[in-house]
Amino acid sequence: MSAKRLLLYFIPAAFLLAGLVVALSLYFLRPYPTEGLAREAFQKAGGEERPYGFLMAPKAPKALLAFYPGGRVDPLAYAPVLAPLKAQGYAVALLKVPSGIALLGKERALEAARDFPGLPLIVGGHSLGGVAAAELAAREGLPLLLFAAYPEGDLSAQNLPTLALYGEEDGLLPPAEAREKAKRLPKGARVVFLPGLNHAGFGAYGPQRGDRPPKRPREALWREIGEEVLLFLESLGLSTPPPPQAVR
Repeated sequence: MSAKRLLLYFIPAAFLLAGLVVALSLYFLRPYPTEGLAREAFQKAGGEERPYGFLMAPKAPKALLAFYPGGRVDPLAYAPVLAPLKAQGYAVALLKVPSGIALLGKERALEAARDFPGLPLIVGGHSLGGVAAAELAAREGLPLLLFAAYPEGDLSAQNLPTLALYGEEDGLLPPAEAREKAKRLPKGARVVFLPGLNHAGFGAYGPQRGDRPPKRPREALWREIGEEVLLFLESLGLSTPPPPQAVR
């Protein structure tokens, strides 16, 4: 076959392959859409958008919870679960991350903290967002909140207040695997497996590939998640008034 004929075959094949790569990238990296009720929860909480994310804060917060979303999940999807914390005196920042990947924006929680100088900071995250939160918590010595997540490295020798919540119906992080990965958590971590909860059930962004369906109404599950989170935050003993510069 002549070089010219070979080139005629090669060019269309190269374009076809490039198109396939782009199509697959768009398919697997497409964001999960946030449900309308999540936006409603954010608006009802009097939230405001900031460069680093979506903030819901009382006038004199006890502490700031900076929360990293799961992979390709809109941070607003966690508003139905975390917005009620504002009424309990906690500021919540749902963090925006580059391309929906928290590992590309690991410093975003510290950006949010600059709005509240002197205020205690707690970092949290769902799924891949939990990996980023755990890394920052270990580096900065911060309390840690995990939804269906675990540290990439072994933090079992560290003393970091930690709450790790998992779902018994999680298809992406099954309970047996979660129990094994939980060995990496800091000393004294509270680990809770919620019956009927799946992986996507921690937020309002619809079903997720590879996950199992939930077995209980998600509103009830969201209340239980919120109760566990509030219990954890209150256990940190952060009820003392913040310094004057932190009062909004």
